[in-house]
Amino acid sequence: MFRGIDDVDWASMGHAYTESASDVPELLWGLASDDPERREIALDGMYGAVHHQGDVYDSTVACVPFLFELVANPSIADRGAVIGLLCSIAHASDEDEDEWDAEEAEAFAGFDEDEHEEWLRHFFVARDLVRERAGDFLGLLADPDPGVRAAVPGALARLHPDPVRVFRALRDRVPAETDPEAARSLARALGTLAGRHPGELGAAAVRMLKDLVSGTPDPQVRMTALARLARSAPGELPPDTAEIALDVMRLAREADELGPPPAAPERPRTDTLISHVRELHAEHRRSLDLDEAADLLQELHTELRDRVDLRFPLLVGQLGSPSPRQRRHAVGMAGRLLTGWRAPDDEPVLALARLLADDDLRLQKEVLSELRYLAPVAHRVSEGVAAYVESWEGRPLESGTAFRDMALGMAFEVLALQGDARIVPALTHVLEVVELPEKLSRWLEALGPEAAAPLGPVLHDRLARLDHRAPSAELDGLVEALGTLRHAGSVPLLTRILAGTEHFRTTREVLEALSAYGPEAAEAAPLVRRLWEDDTLADEHRIHVAHALWALTGEAEAVLPVVHEGLRSRSWSPWYAALRLTESLGRSGAALAPTLRGMIADGHTPARAAVGLWQVTGETEEALPVLLSEWSATPAQRPAMAGCLAGMGPAAAPALPLIRTELASPRRHNNDDSTGNMRYDVPTDVALQQDCRRVLAGFGERIEAPVR
Repeated sequence: MFRGIDDVDWASMGHAYTESASDVPELLWGLASDDPERREIALDGMYGAVHHQGDVYDSTVACVPFLFELVANPSIADRGAVIGLLCSIAHASDEDEDEWDAEEAEAFAGFDEDEHEEWLRHFFVARDLVRERAGDFLGLLADPDPGVRAAVPGALARLHPDPVRVFRALRDRVPAETDPEAARSLARALGTLAGRHPGELGAAAVRMLKDLVSGTPDPQVRMTALARLARSAPGELPPDTAEIALDVMRLAREADELGPPPAAPERPRTDTLISHVRELHAEHRRSLDLDEAADLLQELHTELRDRVDLRFPLLVGQLGSPSPRQRRHAVGMAGRLLTGWRAPDDEPVLALARLLADDDLRLQKEVLSELRYLAPVAHRVSEGVAAYVESWEGRPLESGTAFRDMALGMAFEVLALQGDARIVPALTHVLEVVELPEKLSRWLEALGPEAAAPLGPVLHDRLARLDHRAPSAELDGLVEALGTLRHAGSVPLLTRILAGTEHFRTTREVLEALSAYGPEAAEAAPLVRRLWEDDTLADEHRIHVAHALWALTGEAEAVLPVVHEGLRSRSWSPWYAALRLTESLGRSGAALAPTLRGMIADGHTPARAAVGLWQVTGETEEALPVLLSEWSATPAQRPAMAGCLAGMGPAAAPALPLIRTELASPRRHNNDDSTGNMRYDVPTDVALQQDCRRVLAGFGERIEAPVR
């Protein structure tokens, strides 16, 4: 075996850690070993040095023929892992590789040709070598080793130069495959062909996927095929996609009732990254009680993307599952889906809230955690949450748990964020004794100053008892909360804190609170003016004093130079503070117009600069074209832009197509398809929708359905 390996001048080659690859033959022999521990250490070495973080070296290229020799030898174990290594070397192991050919030139466009010439040469030589030998994989579709059979279909679909031949081979193998993972791999490979070859071949692969969806008894293969169909040919999804997925869930439940499947053979525990990652992955799955069905359902949701007509009925079915495990998984999916997409009706959030009736406290807390994110669109569940709060009367609270992490504390937060004034009397008592809620100001904003007014004296007294000389999160939170409420009796206290503190963190918080009071806090103006006149004040802090001076006195001219400098800053904090002050100044900031025009011309946050320009000038001719062009370019700034457009009145007519498209979109504006356990900002999206509706209402168009 490995004929000619000693003839290779390994010492003249290199890899990630040395300029000599003389250790590579030992790694190759390790892959051929009968000892599973040695094989794993060798594989770890290949990924860690010879193919470090996806890089390709001359030693990587030299390994390719020997790796194919390993794959072809039926006496070698773990050949599926070697196939995976070859695919990675050829940049064909990741699902996103489907777009590689189209983006290849762009990916390397920024490389310095001289500096990276050798790196690129190794990369393309290795890729071409693997692709030239991809025909070797055809004979392995029926290999006795199921690990090989699971690795081969994807390799063929991505690497073989004759996709028609690959399709025929996969098609012929489907009825004979008995291993579940290999069968799912066949379905995934058919999906790859369907996505990469949209003509006749792609259509044939789509038909195969549809046959697997409708005719395969294995529920996990059906779900895999359904997800691949959603990815490669969403228009071909059957109308009963949600029902099919729910039926697969039922079959998975029935399989669970029969007992766990046979355990996979244990892998050796080695001092390698591969072993460590495998153990972390297994522990993560155990902690979340995950199974293959849950993974496949997650994959299906991901591939369905904006098909909310299918995703929300599927979610409602998941939340109503008889299986506690499936319901728990559905709660997390509800958070991801409802914060990222706009539901067509209230049924999904109602289905989520119904789980508060479950006896499982852990599940109740997971539901409440998601409802906190969804508060602005979950008003229909407020009665249920209020009843849940009442159900705790007379019951012992969770011991050893902070109030914010208790189920009752989380329910308080949901009601407060919904603006439900019924929670205020209870809050007046709770806020006297528990740790300050982290997002208390958001609670107060949602409740509104009138409903939340009874909380002012409680928060005032609590702040008065603190040591104001020492900065703390509690002090900051109380100051911010009183500013949100604009509690009249607290202005003298805030002024004393401002006069006595030596820490600008506290100074900044008090200045922002006083700015919220505006002229109502005029008694603090002399102290703010002294701060303004203090030559020792750092430039980055002066913008906060400027905001307070303007808010309390209305003196715009004095603060304009500081605002001008802040707008030009490349540091986020002073820039953002200057932007907020610009928007607050309105027409009093007309002298800032040239600065804002310069920001637009320089491409420095043009969307917000255009908003500011309109606010200080009231003229649409310059601002509107920027807003129209930036609407698609910077989705995160749409809420600010929509508020601006709503104030423009009839002049906003050119924006109507964008506004209608936004309101018709099932996707929240800040949903950027981030992967992982993501939650998006629902309150901001709700504000965007409300302002978009205001724009339409100005032109006689009204939408009666509630914002979701």
